[in-house]
Amino acid sequence: MKKLSTVFLAAIAALQLYGYNYFIASGDYRIMISEKYCHTIREIVWKNFKIGTPSGFYGAIFLPARGKYIGAGHTQGGAEKVLSFKVICDGKKIHPRPQMTIKGKKITVDKISRFDNLIFSVRLELSPAGLVETKRFTAVADQTVHSYYAHIFCFNKSFTDYYALTASGEILKGKFTLPKLKKLPKEPEKRKLVKKAWHINTSVKYISEYDAAAKKGVLLYYPEIIPGKGRKSAIWEVPYAYMKYYMITDIPDFVPANWESPVYTVILRGFETNSVENIPQIIQKEVDSAAKIKFSPVAKPE
Repeated sequence: MKKLSTVFLAAIAALQLYGYNYFIASGDYRIMISEKYCHTIREIVWKNFKIGTPSGFYGAIFLPARGKYIGAGHTQGGAEKVLSFKVICDGKKIHPRPQMTIKGKKITVDKISRFDNLIFSVRLELSPAGLVETKRFTAVADQTVHSYYAHIFCFNKSFTDYYALTASGEILKGKFTLPKLKKLPKEPEKRKLVKKAWHINTSVKYISEYDAAAKKGVLLYYPEIIPGKGRKSAIWEVPYAYMKYYMITDIPDFVPANWESPVYTVILRGFETNSVENIPQIIQKEVDSAAKIKFSPVAKPE
């Protein structure tokens, strides 16, 4: 009995040190959530296809100064501190356990987090219709701002094509053409030769990525266009890791105490089609479906 108790305590200590993952599942979606990385997404699977992989950080990332990242696993500018969180599945509160799968028709993961002098309210809402990620924040004291990434998704490096509808109504499309790599070379001189690329770089109504081999894709739809700055909405093509999406918002370089952000909302849906030629019609169909999704408003952080 004493030996079992020792093993149990060691397991608890390991979880406290390294954190754990749990899953929320609804319809064809299964999403891994990381307790270690502040209850942010770690993986997104739709119809057994990995839309998003555990190759980087998701959620919100805030920079009070250049290079000072805060959020999920980033700690260069300080650590995100989760003040509270709760998981509700079909109206019932659930206490996640390691590797637990929470399955239902509607699942929400709500958290309140502190990023420097900002208090965030974040909601993930999953249903068979898709994933809705909504967030907002309030400044509890004066805060300098370098950048704020409202939405980040580490999409699979297997994606081959991208599409977007810009804020001005222009349709953009292209292909990810850099050579695929299984992993980053160990030799520093070879690492320097690995090419990366940025795509889109403007505010969007939606963006989409498609995998021609898997015949599956993903749509990110904005109910309201979020003005960006810098690269704004962009996909970073990193062939050994991901086709990573960033939404870099346009907010002031300084916000005073009690300043409230807008509400930032994006809707994710998976789709499939056997033909690249059909993608524009498929995307429009997915956009129309996403626009009909009803979701709960995220509460003002207190």
